[in-house]
Amino acid sequence: MRITGVMIQYYFTCKRELWFFSRGLQFDFENEDMLIGRVIHRESYEREWKEVMLGDAKLDVVIKRGGVEVVEVKKSSKLEEPALWQLKYYLYLLKKAGTNAKGIIAYPAEGKREEVVISDEDIAILERAIKDIKRVISLERPPKAERKPYCKKCAYRDFCWV
Repeated sequence: MRITGVMIQYYFTCKRELWFFSRGLQFDFENEDMLIGRVIHRESYEREWKEVMLGDAKLDVVIKRGGVEVVEVKKSSKLEEPALWQLKYYLYLLKKAGTNAKGIIAYPAEGKREEVVISDEDIAILERAIKDIKRVISLERPPKAERKPYCKKCAYRDFCWV
């Protein structure tokens, strides 16, 4: 069963969103926030850009400067915790592949960067999350909708609140 970085992010954001994503239900690609995010993603780190596939995970930017740095580019820090776990998942995958790396979450529109490392405790949390992701996506029906502060801007909002 393939687990992607986006699935990790959705797991820590909303398990219902994770379930929809796992079924191949497409985003609202005309969603203004999605469009802005894609522009920021494309225009950030242009000179250093090295998108890398690591199994089923696509890392935004990998930079080699005296070591490996993985940069995850985000539109805003509103969903900081899920973005943090997505990046830690990439660091986890690299560590399993024998490469120690550090991570950076970049919010170019906010002029903000945060350095991220992975601990043994983080690895244990991720391994439990991976098991639970497999459980969630194997459910016959999506988990019950829960109102969260960011629901109104979610690309899947119409699947929950119509």
